Amino acid sequence: LDGTYKVFIIDEVHMLSIGAFNALLKILEEPPKGTIFILCTTDPQKIPGTILSRVQRFDFQRIPTEQIFDRLKYIIEQENKEGKSIEYQDEALIYIAQLAEGGMRDALSILERCSQEGTDEIDENKVKDLIGIPKTVFINNIVESVVNEDVEGTLNNLQEVIEDGKDINNLVWEIIKYIKDVLLYKSTGKTELYNDEE
Repeated sequence: LDGTYKVFIIDEVHMLSIGAFNALLKILEEPPKGTIFILCTTDPQKIPGTILSRVQRFDFQRIPTEQIFDRLKYIIEQENKEGKSIEYQDEALIYIAQLAEGGMRDALSILERCSQEGTDEIDENKVKDLIGIPKTVFINNIVESVVNEDVEGTLNNLQEVIEDGKDINNLVWEIIKYIKDVLLYKSTGKTELYNDEE
């Protein structure tokens, strides 16, 4: 701002105690001159009505995957103009954008990690390795074994993923997402998540 204002940002304000909310209410009723309070929360329903009635509310939405993808591409192009040589696959950037689930900060963090891994090429396998997500072929094998009621095959595939050092929580998330994607593909015939081979 122009130097005449003091800005206070309270992150995750919904976690304040009742006493803290009462103190905040008094400040909001008679704010010091030239003071701006920015209250951030992911759970606005937990903020008392007495606070909500005294503030302007702005609800931020998730950023669409396409916009995150475009921004990641722009950032890499700017980095390359400054002398870096980062090669990438569009599929990898789309995957990062999907992993971010609408959050630009998360997408940028993943991109930064990928670009610091010693090689200047970002592909989907690199992203999956960094995040600890099993490759699609493993997910496909596990789902196929389950569908065919092949207990031994399922356990062998699971063991292979575990021995590869992948996180089990990520594995479960990927299986659920994979099945959802298959259902979407069967009903719409379209998917942007996988390449032709997958």
